[in-house]
Amino acid sequence: MPGRTHTVNQNTFTFKSPDNRKYDFTDSPKTPHAVRITVPKGSTYRGPKPYWNETYNVLLTCLQGRCHTYWATGLYSNVDHFFSAPASEAYARFELHYWQRWQTASKNVATLSTGSEVPNEKSTLVVPDLEYGDMKKEHQRTLKELVHKKGEESFFGTTSTEENEDLVVEVSPSTNYWDQAYGPRHELLYRNWVSMELDAELYPTLPTTPLPIRLLFKLPRFLFPKSLRDRLISWLLSVQLLVLYSAFDYHPNLGSLPITYIYGLLHWPKYWMPFAPRYPEWVCRWQWTSMIVMSHLKIAFWSRIGRWFLAMKPVYKEYTPERLNHALDPMPGEANFPVSGCHFSDNMV
Repeated sequence: MPGRTHTVNQNTFTFKSPDNRKYDFTDSPKTPHAVRITVPKGSTYRGPKPYWNETYNVLLTCLQGRCHTYWATGLYSNVDHFFSAPASEAYARFELHYWQRWQTASKNVATLSTGSEVPNEKSTLVVPDLEYGDMKKEHQRTLKELVHKKGEESFFGTTSTEENEDLVVEVSPSTNYWDQAYGPRHELLYRNWVSMELDAELYPTLPTTPLPIRLLFKLPRFLFPKSLRDRLISWLLSVQLLVLYSAFDYHPNLGSLPITYIYGLLHWPKYWMPFAPRYPEWVCRWQWTSMIVMSHLKIAFWSRIGRWFLAMKPVYKEYTPERLNHALDPMPGEANFPVSGCHFSDNMV
């Protein structure tokens, strides 16, 4: 039977078309253990699912192209950023965030000139401070203010060139020395993540895969058509990734309870009318907290399904360089980390 692809000594990974994204794990002097991600023009990749970290701050650096980021700390405390390289953003612990390639500049120009669409007041178009090569959150100007000061023509004159550029970003723990200690875990997470995605189609044929699943994929095509095979592989990959997340400080937004919806129904029609008021602060806190709790519960449930019934592991020796073997060992002050004994050891690989 075929085994997993050995990617221990591999530093670059490229996905097939139409995804085409590329991951580069070659260390840079300023940001060791950073992962450099390239999203070419025309790629179907729309960025990671919104997520947060709970033990260290994350640094996103845009090296080329144009980037759209989102970050939030509450139901109404959220901001969309649109900026070009060079620029960087740091996301604090428990700060929900994601990034993607910005492909809407032309539309923004058209709608601003015709007045047919008004930008969201919470959206900001961030201009990097070229003198320092960095973008600070306190140096932001709203899109409306920027267009008023510089004019549409002068500001958007170079967007056609930037649109043709690939988006290149680096993701790493922040440059704070206490966050850099999590660098090996960060690299180990992304190495296994990328390798798992590329090896997803091998799972039904691996010797460690439960026998019923292997037999299911041996059925003739007319009994088990390709569309069903692809859907099942996609679902198995999603469970495998949740098993991976459970061993790392990576928490995707997996939904929340409809607290604001229920509160709105109880106060009908106050919150369903045009120009409705904001929900009370305690309702917003409950809604946000439910997202954190639900995401934790779903990861805990599905990761156990993956480990107990699907023979999945958080990390694999085929994907892990020797220098990262101890990345999940407890650090000072982490006597109970990882939960359920998920540290990297012989029984995991």
